[in-house]
Amino acid sequence: MFRDMDNIVENELLEWIKWSIQTRSNIFSRGYQGYVYLYEDKGLRLILKVPTGWGLGRIIRRAMLRNEYRVYSKISGVSGVPRCYGLLDGCYLVLEFIDAIPRYRARITDRDMFFESLLNLIKDLHKSGVAHTDLKKKDNLLVVEGLRPYVIDFGVAVIRKSGFAPINHYLYNLARKFDFNAWVKLKYDGKYENILEQDREYFNRTVIEKVSRWIKDTYLDIKKALRGKR
Repeated sequence: MFRDMDNIVENELLEWIKWSIQTRSNIFSRGYQGYVYLYEDKGLRLILKVPTGWGLGRIIRRAMLRNEYRVYSKISGVSGVPRCYGLLDGCYLVLEFIDAIPRYRARITDRDMFFESLLNLIKDLHKSGVAHTDLKKKDNLLVVEGLRPYVIDFGVAVIRKSGFAPINHYLYNLARKFDFNAWVKLKYDGKYENILEQDREYFNRTVIEKVSRWIKDTYLDIKKALRGKR
């Protein structure tokens, strides 16, 4: 499941990640799937995603990484996503390192071009039978050179199955709506009253999103009221 690269082979990279885990070194970041390690050597820069925890939690995180590996196999020809080199030892996902900045910290030089490119990227993912589901998460959208979008972290992405699979098809179509709604939210910074007519076709808030928003607004209202009583 792992494809050897120039200058490095599977056993060498496996020894490196096991040593990094044991010594808690080369950690790049941490997410809900586990730790992310950065390999920098022999002219290569790679990301290795490692499941953490014990018991059921580790089983779930490992399943998410396997799902992410299957997703990358489906979208290998899509521009705007990292290249995947495989699943090392059946549990360590090896990806291309993208030298980019998370969107929430990036200075985008041309917003119209950026969000047009992002919309095309989302459509390309859907044409490949993959819906990301979690584009609103602040770390999942990167900006390269202030202009080009890159999408990462496909742990909860939905792959559309062929044939008769009504539950999967329902979840996939729901996830597609999540993706387009996220695009609208990001483009307009949540100011939905400013949505242009040509973009309204992409905004169709689901019941799940409406309930989630109601819970968040209610919580903030209660928090504000409690502060006012002090």
